Amino acid sequence: MTELLEHIQRARLLHEVPRPLIDTVLRTSDSRRLATGEMLLRAGEDNATLYLVISGAVNVHFATAERPYVRLGPGECVGELSVIDHSRVSADVIASEPTIVMALTRDQFWDLVDTSSAVARNLLRILAGRVRHDDAVLAESDRLQLQFEKLATVDGLTGLRNRRWLDTAFERQLTRAARQTEPVALLMIDLDNFKPLNDVYGHLVGDAVLRQMARRVAAGLRPQDLLARFGGDELAVLLPGTDAAQAVSIADRLRGAVRSGPTEPEDENLPQTTVSIGVAATETSVTLAALLQAADAALYRAKQHGRDRVSV
Repeated sequence: MTELLEHIQRARLLHEVPRPLIDTVLRTSDSRRLATGEMLLRAGEDNATLYLVISGAVNVHFATAERPYVRLGPGECVGELSVIDHSRVSADVIASEPTIVMALTRDQFWDLVDTSSAVARNLLRILAGRVRHDDAVLAESDRLQLQFEKLATVDGLTGLRNRRWLDTAFERQLTRAARQTEPVALLMIDLDNFKPLNDVYGHLVGDAVLRQMARRVAAGLRPQDLLARFGGDELAVLLPGTDAAQAVSIADRLRGAVRSGPTEPEDENLPQTTVSIGVAATETSVTLAALLQAADAALYRAKQHGRDRVSV
């Protein structure tokens, strides 16, 4: 009993609670021993008991999470929400090691609150700590979600946006252009003779050439332009507010930048490369699929007429 008293006095819920009241808790409450892996509370079930963790620890598991939400050790309590608001248990509570808990019924808990204002204050502190923990978890979850979303839309090789992002962002921009009745153009940029380059120099050099092309194209675009890796050695560029003549001028400038752009240290040993560019432009509402098809057809014509050129 003496050892149990020492443990229960460390419970956060009973901090600064008078000793006679703690003795009453000891006399009227039951203790329970849990083996590792034993379930104390099950999500979805009714519960009218608040448990004080005397020794050991329990993990709180939500069904949608792979890892425990929180670990509660000696001095912590669990089950308080279902005791307070008569709600069902929201998560599984499982012993993570051999554990002893003290069980307080709902009536015992409210008697404690009525008898000692310290219990009420302690409970508020505990719940405030849980809220802070929840806020931190939510903030971290939001951060991870943004990180995952970014990773899901970024091409790992070039660092550009990928086809998944292109399908959404380009479509959204086309809708905006149609609503504002402004012209829009799309460029399809393809490395010339990329397969022979890979065959001769190897795929590592081919990857470096792709990264070089991506950097040089990105450096030549305006802030409002959208750039993504379409697939393979092809890039796609959407040019808002740009008619056909302007798009051809921009495409020719990009073509020249890839061919003779400033050499960076990592590009010194790379073979010289050129690109062919297909241009499609519209001043009316058009689907992304139709615009991509038109730009791809123009790219094919550029290839057919000798490469290293722009075609409409």
